[in-house]
Amino acid sequence: MTTLTEDEILEQLDARADLPAFMSAAHEILSAGVRRFLPSLFVNNDAEILEYAVKPLLARSGPLDDIDVALRLIFALGKMDKWLYADITSFSQFHDYVMKQEAPPGFQDEVTWDFISNINTITRNDVFWQALKGMKFADFAVYSQARYTSMVKTAMVLAVTEILKELTL
Repeated sequence: MTTLTEDEILEQLDARADLPAFMSAAHEILSAGVRRFLPSLFVNNDAEILEYAVKPLLARSGPLDDIDVALRLIFALGKMDKWLYADITSFSQFHDYVMKQEAPPGFQDEVTWDFISNINTITRNDVFWQALKGMKFADFAVYSQARYTSMVKTAMVLAVTEILKELTL
């Protein structure tokens, strides 16, 4: 499994023009980050333990391949803060929601606003959050819809990169 650099992650996410494509890429990137984090949970990373116990658990068909199961284990073992667990879980659930919609929402839709309003990595950055809220509730004669969409997408990109940084600490 190759590890993407922050620039590669930014490029991959920025290249996604619509919300479903963005959420698919974000979900894959976050899932890979969680999979890379999982081996650090296990005892001493002993070669035999890694080979015969950890690898089967982490295999593509293994029980920890499901991001929700892996997150619950990491959180239950006390290896992840509650806010980080909540953010990754929210991304996973929003990804599932977007993928199941017959007419998927866009970056500017209210359901997307509700999603980002509940992401700690976005709302904790007070300057950015206040600017985003100001744009959301401003008269769009002043701000264009394209600019608002771009800012929402940027907020989501920053959230994904911040989550990945937390998983590598």
